[in-house]
Amino acid sequence: MCALFEVGLLRDWLLEVRVWLDTHPDEVVTILIVNSDAASTVELLPEFSSAKIARYAYIPKTGVGVTPAPSTPSASSWPTLQEMIDAHQRLVVFVANITPDPVMAPYLLPEFTFVWETEFEVVGLENFYCLPDRPSGLTLETAKSSGRLFLLNHFLYWNQAFGIQVPDVRFLNVTNSMYGVGSLMDHMRNCGQQYTQLPTFVLVDFFNVGPAIRTVDVVNGVTDPVERRSVSTDVFDRQFGTIHRSRRRKRGPTKGSYGTLLAFWSLVFLS
Repeated sequence: MCALFEVGLLRDWLLEVRVWLDTHPDEVVTILIVNSDAASTVELLPEFSSAKIARYAYIPKTGVGVTPAPSTPSASSWPTLQEMIDAHQRLVVFVANITPDPVMAPYLLPEFTFVWETEFEVVGLENFYCLPDRPSGLTLETAKSSGRLFLLNHFLYWNQAFGIQVPDVRFLNVTNSMYGVGSLMDHMRNCGQQYTQLPTFVLVDFFNVGPAIRTVDVVNGVTDPVERRSVSTDVFDRQFGTIHRSRRRKRGPTKGSYGTLLAFWSLVFLS
């Protein structure tokens, strides 16, 4: 599916992120590169170098290939947002399907060394669960004790002919909402209770449709967001060549805060 949504070079997009970081010195950004083509660090490094963005990158003290120990009340395995801002390490980069290179690319963090996530191929509003899906072999208890950050996948697929799956745009105002079976809030709270901790990151489809950002605001305790911009609530469905219009207007991404993060090809949240 990613090949159908070609939007240009990685370096061009990274440059946009770097310019934003240049002009927002008190913000922290997290990027997750899904890397379905298994690009190597040798292939990715020139993209980051061209954008001159690596100077902002966070490098963990434990090393690029070591899963952090779980945080305790007296010691955290991860810095706070303010500590990252003070250290000028305001960009966290996770990459799936990558062999870590602690010498040349200590800031390209193998996703599943540092993150665990729930199932991402969900079909049906009633099928959002909380069990770890990747990396394989984890239970809720071992995920929690591993020190990895919790990423909650919350988006629906729609089965088509020949085994093809596409984003299920029919239920966006449900999946990205605060109420009801299959809602974002319901999924976050259920998993937060099971895991005894809210997710660090949440991924959704089409953050601009439905109150996804407002839902995360509620969880993060954000009541007066700064520098938000109105964005279109249209969903362009390339699979069918149509535009779906939502009746609701939604404001853009939040200014950084210490809560549950928000970003990616969809949306994330800071803890």
